[in-house]
Amino acid sequence: MAKDKNIRNKKTLLKKLRHKYRLIILNEDTFEQKASLRLSRMNLYVLGSVFFIFVVMIVTAVIAFTPLKYYMPGVGSVDVRTQLIEVEMLTDSIQRQLDIRNLWLENFQMALSGELDSTFFISDSLRPLNLEEVNIDKRSREELAFQEKMKEDPNLTSVQHEVAAVAVLEKSFYPLTFEAPTDGIVISEFNVKEGHYGIDIAGKEDENIRAVESGVIIISEWNPETGYVIAIQHKNNTISFYKHNSLLLKKVGSFVKRGDVVALMGNSGELSSGPHLHFELWQNGKPMNPLNFIALEKLN
Repeated sequence: MAKDKNIRNKKTLLKKLRHKYRLIILNEDTFEQKASLRLSRMNLYVLGSVFFIFVVMIVTAVIAFTPLKYYMPGVGSVDVRTQLIEVEMLTDSIQRQLDIRNLWLENFQMALSGELDSTFFISDSLRPLNLEEVNIDKRSREELAFQEKMKEDPNLTSVQHEVAAVAVLEKSFYPLTFEAPTDGIVISEFNVKEGHYGIDIAGKEDENIRAVESGVIIISEWNPETGYVIAIQHKNNTISFYKHNSLLLKKVGSFVKRGDVVALMGNSGELSSGPHLHFELWQNGKPMNPLNFIALEKLN
């Protein structure tokens, strides 16, 4: 009985919702019928819901795409948002400088504890090396004495004098051998007279570029001419440069060990015409021939 009663109640409710009502509009004076509308309760519920959703959408759009949104709690004005963005950018910059300083302190502590060579040079500001400040023509007293001695030999030409002097000086500056920076073939050798202060090593795209010796990253940036460039400060005031990379894997201030992968070989920069590594080795502001310290296969 109860089940039958519930069924009857549901049917009654449906009939009420579907029952039609006529809305008539009359002239108050003449009682003339002007318009009529036949609706059910179901129609009124549907129309009311659609109207409510439409109003909500219009209000939301007005608030979201007009300046009215700045009057909402928690949004703030345009000036406040601009100031917040500037503060966030400044905070990021300060955090980056703090990270670099912390890395510098860690490396300095390693040097004090003897984990690094006592002659290891760590820049106080860790600023990138400005090659315009490097004076290639500057000569030490040892080099000048050697050149004067070689001038007395009548069997050597001036070009032979310079090549021999550079070779002897390089060996006296840094008698250690270096790790090969990558796997490949040397396609262009060191030539100071032509302004080529390093060697070009051809290889595969995204080939690993390795640190030739332990040190601290002092440059990790993009250059329009040489593409993605990374440089490492080693002991005895020696710096190695790795240019035309496709990707840099280390940040400024990072300490790397000999053989660590620091970048991937690429073809970046205007001065590159194919996947290769341009590798340079400098000491005391003078370029050194990397082939005097690294065994690499040459292109015949």
